Amino acid sequence: MKKDLLVLSGILLVMSTAMQAQTGVGINTVTPGTTLDVNGAITNRETAVAVASNAATIPANVTQIQLTGSATATIAITAPAAPNAGQRLIIYNNTGGGFGASLNGFTITNGQAMEFAYSNGNWRATNNGAGATATSIPWNTLGNSGTNPTTNFLGTTDNQGLALRTNNAEQMRITPTGNVGIGTTTPNSHLDLGPLVSSTKLAVYNDTAGGDFYGFGLSGGLLHFHTASPTSATAPDMVLHSTGQLGINIGATNPTANMDVNGTARIRNTPMLAAGNGASIAIPVYHDANGNVVKTAPPGHGNVMSGIITGAPGASTLIIGNIPDGTYYRLTVTVANACTHHAVAEFWVAANSSGGTAIQGRDGFMSLNGVAPPTFSETQTSTGVSWSGVPGCGDGGNTANLDFTMYIVASGGGTYQLNVVNNGNVNRGYSAVLERVGTY
Repeated sequence: MKKDLLVLSGILLVMSTAMQAQTGVGINTVTPGTTLDVNGAITNRETAVAVASNAATIPANVTQIQLTGSATATIAITAPAAPNAGQRLIIYNNTGGGFGASLNGFTITNGQAMEFAYSNGNWRATNNGAGATATSIPWNTLGNSGTNPTTNFLGTTDNQGLALRTNNAEQMRITPTGNVGIGTTTPNSHLDLGPLVSSTKLAVYNDTAGGDFYGFGLSGGLLHFHTASPTSATAPDMVLHSTGQLGINIGATNPTANMDVNGTARIRNTPMLAAGNGASIAIPVYHDANGNVVKTAPPGHGNVMSGIITGAPGASTLIIGNIPDGTYYRLTVTVANACTHHAVAEFWVAANSSGGTAIQGRDGFMSLNGVAPPTFSETQTSTGVSWSGVPGCGDGGNTANLDFTMYIVASGGGTYQLNVVNNGNVNRGYSAVLERVGTY
């Protein structure tokens, strides 16, 4: 009896399946809507395939694969042809090393899965090999492969900043506008190191022990500059105050002047002041008892003008011009010949439009033994210089070859000039230095 009931049940089941097959087969449903309609989950058993020598071979008749093992380069996957087009294959790249796995030109990013369909005689990625979408690709701790910086990036896609943490505390923030803050969540510039005050805040170089610091730091109102500082407590080599004052070798103290130097100072390759018509004025500087660099008083005292010219016999030649009105000077003129005879003469000079314009000889010196100081022939605005006992020279000069006359004349625009007249018989070179000693 039991046997008959079992046979009858089988017949009824076959009949029921056949009738349902006219519209589809339903599992856990009596109203299938497609050829196979499953109401519930479907499980595809996963098969593990170990990678060897950066290669993996997929066995036949499997649906889901997990690649295991480790790789040192992109993994080459070999898969058998499917018996029928349309068969699906899912491959999960779970290998160590961080490398992608490639099947038929499609790369599966490390740590990701990709679905393939067998079509037109080969396995094709169902999403054209794009792998996971840009919003779901994880950044692995061992790095990623197969990425495209145009579409794959670390960041946000909305108007929000990006925060980076260590020990669950924020250490860096990138704002939506691109400002980067380290030590601040609200950077106000392209790189903002925040409000932390530290003598060694930013290093451009340091050794592994932290004992060779080149960089910048801060203390109250001071920007520190360090070179080869062994510790954070080492005094900076230079500081710049918020007022713009610069201190060199003064430690982390406020400069007391626009430039405050503790120690020596040197200026290299100082350009020569242009000589000629006196357009350039050299202004001497001094320092007071506190070391501050100062100019003399009254203004202009000690200013120097100069000129160098070659004068032909009998010619009046400008040697210094642009002499301000209302000033007086000490003038030194030097002349020499080819016989190494040098003559130096000094004068007082006054430039004053109120009637005090004058030049007067004061003293002189000849390098030739036995020649007395010069004789000065004076007018209000000229002084002739003549030497007694000067011999002729092999360059053609006669006994008057070092004689000359200095003139001061108005040159217009409220300024004056000095001219020299060569009283000898051959060309001579003249050098003049005019030092200001007062103001009317």
